[in-house]
Amino acid sequence: MMCTKIQYKITPGYEALKEWVRNLPDYFPDHGTSIFKDRNEVKVFEEAGFELNVKAFKLPNLVNRYAYVHLRGSKAARSFQNARRFLDAGASTPVPVAYVECLANGKLRESFYVSLNDRNDFTLRDVLNNLIPDKQNILVQWVHFTWSHLHRQGIYHLDYSPGNTLIRKEGDQYHFAVVDLNRMKFIPVGFEQGIQNFRQLDTDEETLRLIASEYAALCGKPAEKAINLLLKFDRSNKAYRQRKGNFKRWIRGEGRKKRET
Repeated sequence: MMCTKIQYKITPGYEALKEWVRNLPDYFPDHGTSIFKDRNEVKVFEEAGFELNVKAFKLPNLVNRYAYVHLRGSKAARSFQNARRFLDAGASTPVPVAYVECLANGKLRESFYVSLNDRNDFTLRDVLNNLIPDKQNILVQWVHFTWSHLHRQGIYHLDYSPGNTLIRKEGDQYHFAVVDLNRMKFIPVGFEQGIQNFRQLDTDEETLRLIASEYAALCGKPAEKAINLLLKFDRSNKAYRQRKGNFKRWIRGEGRKKRET
């Protein structure tokens, strides 16, 4: 089904991209350089002198096709709005340029989020996987960034997984930028909730102890309390992921096949 209505918004200063943004639903499939493709796809484009990063969100389920139009706003729209609030709070994320929504018969078909392409050296996942030297220093600086630029500013990322932190080395310091902003809360972040925000790191106990201890020191709390909390949250998250994976395999028939044999 073709789009019958295009909705979009552009950040002031990027009006030269207006026609390109309007035509993005037709232009995206056959142009640009794909740098990530799974549930969603991310491509890099050169347009009007800008290097742009475009995230195309997968077709939502039937309920969300209506909800994203009439109740919540699409993931692209929320990414755009949250990025602006992120920057207003002094946190770092690629500069939001635009979002586009493609509608058909009152339902969302596609949505796209456009930002300036942020050149980075690696992600936090690379650090946790021991692919980058200076691991401890990077993690200490990242915890400080999380506490000072996110939590103290009332920013709580609901998908603070390692792939969503981009890192660039600048002399002896590291610059952190956070992406995938469609699921956020802007609320006061207390000590325990702040510790819980690290539950998706999926890393070893030694690294979790370092992160928890550093965060506790910043909050003026006992290190042992922070460590026990984070280890508990980590176990709960891994158990949840295991249950979710088992359920998905059962839905695909793998679980039923085993029972039949």
